[in-house]
Amino acid sequence: MAVKTLKYLFIEHLLFVKDGFYDGLKQISRSNSFLKLEGIEISDVATNSPLLSELIDNNRFYFVWVNLDFPLELKEEHTTPVALLAAIKKKYPETHLVVTMRNITVFSLRKVFKKINPQIVLELIDCDRETIIDALRSVFKKEVYYSRNVLMLLYKFLETFEVMDDTDYAILHELDLGTAVSALPKKVHLAHSTILIRRTKLKEVFKLVGKTDMDLIKAVKTQRFV
Repeated sequence: MAVKTLKYLFIEHLLFVKDGFYDGLKQISRSNSFLKLEGIEISDVATNSPLLSELIDNNRFYFVWVNLDFPLELKEEHTTPVALLAAIKKKYPETHLVVTMRNITVFSLRKVFKKINPQIVLELIDCDRETIIDALRSVFKKEVYYSRNVLMLLYKFLETFEVMDDTDYAILHELDLGTAVSALPKKVHLAHSTILIRRTKLKEVFKLVGKTDMDLIKAVKTQRFV
Protein backbone atom coordinates (compact mmCIF):
# COMPACT_ATOMS: atom_id res chain seq x y z
CA MET A 1 0.00 0.00 0.00
CA ALA A 2 1.32 3.45 -0.96
CA VAL A 3 2.34 5.75 1.86
CA LYS A 4 -0.13 8.58 2.43
CA THR A 5 1.16 11.87 3.81
CA LEU A 6 -1.13 13.78 6.15
CA LYS A 7 -0.35 17.24 7.47
CA TYR A 8 -1.47 18.67 10.79
CA LEU A 9 -1.21 21.98 12.63
CA PHE A 10 -0.77 21.80 16.41
CA ILE A 11 -1.16 25.04 18.40
CA GLU A 12 -0.67 24.28 22.08
CA HIS A 13 1.47 25.67 24.90
CA LEU A 14 0.65 23.22 27.71
CA LEU A 15 3.31 20.57 28.21
CA PHE A 16 1.01 17.82 29.50
CA VAL A 17 -1.22 18.14 26.43
CA LYS A 18 1.81 18.12 24.13
CA ASP A 19 3.17 14.98 25.78
CA GLY A 20 -0.14 13.14 25.37
CA PHE A 21 -0.50 14.39 21.80
CA TYR A 22 2.86 13.08 20.63
CA ASP A 23 2.41 9.80 22.50
CA GLY A 24 -0.84 9.38 20.62
CA LEU A 25 0.73 10.16 17.26
CA LYS A 26 3.45 7.58 17.90
CA GLN A 27 0.84 4.92 18.65
CA ILE A 28 -1.13 5.77 15.53
CA SER A 29 1.99 5.77 13.35
CA ARG A 30 3.07 2.36 14.67
CA SER A 31 -0.30 0.81 13.86
CA ASN A 32 -0.64 2.51 10.46
CA SER A 33 2.60 2.03 8.54
CA PHE A 34 1.04 3.46 5.38
CA LEU A 35 0.61 6.87 7.06
CA LYS A 36 3.28 9.56 7.11
CA LEU A 37 2.45 12.42 9.47
CA GLU A 38 3.96 15.84 8.87
CA GLY A 39 3.19 18.45 11.49
CA ILE A 40 3.75 22.08 12.32
CA GLU A 41 3.77 22.93 16.02
CA ILE A 42 3.33 26.40 17.43
CA SER A 43 3.78 26.52 21.18
CA ASP A 44 5.39 29.87 21.90
CA VAL A 45 4.23 33.25 20.62
CA ALA A 46 7.74 34.59 21.18
CA THR A 47 9.27 32.38 18.51
CA ASN A 48 9.79 33.62 14.98
CA SER A 49 7.12 31.34 13.57
CA PRO A 50 5.54 31.98 10.18
CA LEU A 51 2.26 33.84 10.02
CA LEU A 52 -0.66 31.49 10.51
CA SER A 53 -2.44 33.03 7.54
CA GLU A 54 0.53 31.98 5.37
CA LEU A 55 0.46 28.45 6.81
CA ILE A 56 -3.23 28.17 5.97
CA ASP A 57 -2.69 29.42 2.42
CA ASN A 58 0.23 27.07 1.77
CA ASN A 59 -0.95 23.88 3.48
CA ARG A 60 -4.04 21.70 3.35
CA PHE A 61 -4.10 20.25 6.86
CA TYR A 62 -5.78 16.93 7.57
CA PHE A 63 -6.49 18.16 11.07
CA VAL A 64 -5.86 21.24 13.19
CA TRP A 65 -5.56 21.03 16.98
CA VAL A 66 -5.83 24.35 18.81
CA ASN A 67 -5.97 25.43 22.44
CA LEU A 68 -8.62 28.17 22.40
CA ASP A 69 -6.74 30.00 25.18
CA PHE A 70 -3.57 30.23 23.08
CA PRO A 71 -2.48 33.90 22.82
CA LEU A 72 -2.02 34.67 19.14
CA GLU A 73 0.32 37.48 18.17
CA LEU A 74 -1.16 40.86 17.27
CA LYS A 75 0.53 40.69 13.87
CA GLU A 76 -1.75 37.82 12.92
CA GLU A 77 -4.60 38.42 10.51
CA HIS A 78 -6.86 36.27 12.69
CA THR A 79 -6.35 37.55 16.22
CA THR A 80 -8.16 34.79 18.12
CA PRO A 81 -7.98 30.99 17.83
CA VAL A 82 -11.70 30.86 17.00
CA ALA A 83 -11.27 33.37 14.17
CA LEU A 84 -8.33 31.33 12.88
CA LEU A 85 -10.35 28.10 12.92
CA ALA A 86 -13.29 29.82 11.22
CA ALA A 87 -10.95 30.84 8.40
CA ILE A 88 -9.60 27.29 8.10
CA LYS A 89 -13.11 25.84 8.07
CA LYS A 90 -14.15 28.24 5.33
CA LYS A 91 -11.11 27.48 3.14
CA TYR A 92 -10.86 23.73 3.90
CA PRO A 93 -14.27 22.49 5.13
CA GLU A 94 -13.03 18.89 5.20
CA THR A 95 -10.29 19.62 7.76
CA HIS A 96 -10.95 17.99 11.13
CA LEU A 97 -10.99 20.61 13.92
CA VAL A 98 -9.90 19.74 17.46
CA VAL A 99 -10.16 22.30 20.26
CA THR A 100 -9.15 22.28 23.91
CA MET A 101 -10.83 24.70 26.32
CA ARG A 102 -10.49 25.71 29.95
CA ASN A 103 -13.46 26.23 32.32
CA ILE A 104 -16.09 25.36 29.73
CA THR A 105 -19.70 26.39 30.23
CA VAL A 106 -22.83 25.67 28.22
CA PHE A 107 -22.70 29.30 27.08
CA SER A 108 -19.11 29.05 25.83
CA LEU A 109 -19.81 25.73 24.11
CA ARG A 110 -22.81 27.20 22.28
CA LYS A 111 -20.64 30.05 20.99
CA VAL A 112 -17.90 27.69 19.78
CA PHE A 113 -20.30 25.32 18.05
CA LYS A 114 -22.10 28.20 16.33
CA LYS A 115 -18.87 29.73 15.03
CA ILE A 116 -16.75 26.70 14.06
CA ASN A 117 -18.60 23.48 15.00
CA PRO A 118 -15.44 21.46 15.80
CA GLN A 119 -15.57 17.69 15.52
CA ILE A 120 -13.62 17.21 18.75
CA VAL A 121 -13.87 19.26 21.94
CA LEU A 122 -11.85 18.56 25.08
CA GLU A 123 -11.94 20.36 28.40
CA LEU A 124 -8.39 20.68 29.66
CA ILE A 125 -9.26 19.19 33.04
CA ASP A 126 -10.27 16.00 31.16
CA CYS A 127 -7.04 15.84 29.15
CA ASP A 128 -5.24 12.86 30.58
CA ARG A 129 -3.10 10.75 28.26
CA GLU A 130 -5.89 8.27 27.51
CA THR A 131 -8.41 10.98 26.57
CA ILE A 132 -5.95 12.73 24.27
CA ILE A 133 -5.08 9.46 22.52
CA ASP A 134 -8.77 8.57 22.15
CA ALA A 135 -9.38 11.99 20.61
CA LEU A 136 -6.55 11.48 18.12
CA ARG A 137 -7.89 8.07 17.14
CA SER A 138 -11.24 9.73 16.45
CA VAL A 139 -9.48 12.23 14.17
CA PHE A 140 -8.17 9.46 11.94
CA LYS A 141 -11.55 7.70 11.96
CA LYS A 142 -13.20 11.00 11.01
CA GLU A 143 -15.45 10.71 14.06
CA VAL A 144 -16.70 13.23 16.61
CA TYR A 145 -15.38 13.04 20.15
CA TYR A 146 -16.19 14.99 23.30
CA SER A 147 -14.44 14.64 26.63
CA ARG A 148 -16.36 13.73 29.78
CA ASN A 149 -17.18 17.24 31.01
CA VAL A 150 -18.10 18.41 27.53
CA LEU A 151 -20.60 15.57 27.24
CA MET A 152 -22.07 16.52 30.61
CA LEU A 153 -22.55 20.12 29.50
CA LEU A 154 -24.02 19.09 26.15
CA TYR A 155 -26.53 17.02 28.08
CA LYS A 156 -27.46 20.11 30.13
CA PHE A 157 -27.87 22.05 26.89
CA LEU A 158 -30.19 19.41 25.43
CA GLU A 159 -32.20 19.28 28.66
CA THR A 160 -32.99 22.98 28.36
CA PHE A 161 -32.99 23.27 24.56
CA GLU A 162 -36.73 23.92 24.27
CA VAL A 163 -36.92 26.49 27.06
CA MET A 164 -33.68 28.50 26.65
CA ASP A 165 -32.48 30.24 23.50
CA ASP A 166 -29.50 32.44 22.60
CA THR A 167 -31.13 35.52 24.11
CA ASP A 168 -31.70 33.78 27.43
CA TYR A 169 -28.01 32.85 27.57
CA ALA A 170 -27.06 36.41 26.64
CA ILE A 171 -29.19 37.76 29.50
CA LEU A 172 -27.61 35.34 31.97
CA HIS A 173 -24.14 36.20 30.67
CA GLU A 174 -24.72 39.92 31.13
CA LEU A 175 -26.17 39.45 34.61
CA ASP A 176 -23.11 37.37 35.48
CA LEU A 177 -20.89 40.24 34.30
CA GLY A 178 -22.75 42.54 36.69
CA THR A 179 -24.76 44.41 34.05
CA ALA A 180 -27.74 46.17 35.62
CA VAL A 181 -31.18 45.03 34.44
CA SER A 182 -31.90 48.61 33.34
CA ALA A 183 -28.87 48.43 31.01
CA LEU A 184 -29.78 45.07 29.45
CA PRO A 185 -31.92 46.43 26.57
CA LYS A 186 -28.82 47.93 24.91
CA LYS A 187 -26.87 44.72 25.46
CA VAL A 188 -29.37 42.12 24.27
CA HIS A 189 -31.51 44.34 22.01
CA LEU A 190 -34.85 43.63 23.65
CA ALA A 191 -37.43 45.84 25.31
CA HIS A 192 -37.13 46.13 29.08
CA SER A 193 -40.54 44.53 29.59
CA THR A 194 -39.55 41.54 27.44
CA ILE A 195 -36.34 41.10 29.43
CA LEU A 196 -38.30 41.05 32.69
CA ILE A 197 -40.61 38.36 31.28
CA ARG A 198 -37.61 36.28 30.22
CA ARG A 199 -35.93 36.74 33.59
CA THR A 200 -39.07 35.45 35.31
CA LYS A 201 -39.15 32.46 32.96
CA LEU A 202 -35.50 31.67 33.70
CA LYS A 203 -36.19 31.69 37.42
CA GLU A 204 -39.02 29.23 36.78
CA VAL A 205 -36.70 26.98 34.75
CA PHE A 206 -34.18 26.86 37.60
CA LYS A 207 -36.90 26.59 40.29
CA LEU A 208 -36.05 29.98 41.78
CA VAL A 209 -39.43 31.73 41.66
CA GLY A 210 -39.38 34.70 44.03
CA LYS A 211 -35.60 34.59 44.41
CA THR A 212 -33.15 37.36 43.53
CA ASP A 213 -31.07 37.79 40.39
CA MET A 214 -28.04 36.94 42.50
CA ASP A 215 -29.64 33.61 43.40
CA LEU A 216 -30.29 32.96 39.71
CA ILE A 217 -26.71 33.69 38.69
CA LYS A 218 -25.32 31.59 41.54
CA ALA A 219 -27.45 28.65 40.38
CA VAL A 220 -26.55 28.87 36.69
CA LYS A 221 -22.85 29.30 37.48
CA THR A 222 -22.89 26.32 39.85
CA GLN A 223 -24.46 24.22 37.10
CA ARG A 224 -21.99 25.67 34.54
CA PHE A 225 -24.55 27.21 32.22
CA VAL A 226 -22.50 30.44 32.24
